[in-house]
Amino acid sequence: MGVRILYIINQPNRKLGVICKDRKLIFIMKINDIEKRISMNLESAALLKLMLEEGVKTAEKLNKDFKLYHIKIKEITDISTVFGYDGRISIGVLPADERRVASILIGFHTDNDSHISIITTPKKIALFCLIIEKLILENISNS
Repeated sequence: MGVRILYIINQPNRKLGVICKDRKLIFIMKINDIEKRISMNLESAALLKLMLEEGVKTAEKLNKDFKLYHIKIKEITDISTVFGYDGRISIGVLPADERRVASILIGFHTDNDSHISIITTPKKIALFCLIIEKLILENISNS
């Protein structure tokens, strides 16, 4: 039986998911025909989960501030970058405006500054955080 990839975004031209193999979490992003994989040990994956959660909280706060107080931020809010074995994953928050809510930007950066990114909703990233946590906890209990 093969190892199953758990996708949070699974569209024909956009994919974001995670797989657990050999006590490492491998994060997968695919945009059109370009696929990047970044593997992390459990500690780095736990840090990534926390930083993604911070991005969700920041995006929701920006949404609230825009809706209630009409505060408009013009720049991307940089949350963090987490390093893996074969690249890094960066997290940012795109601001809310009249046309859209604040969104999470996730970028995969590998060798030679090659990168791809996906923009998605805070709700999808919150669910992705739960998937990451489940995989980490399963691997900690199996040690």
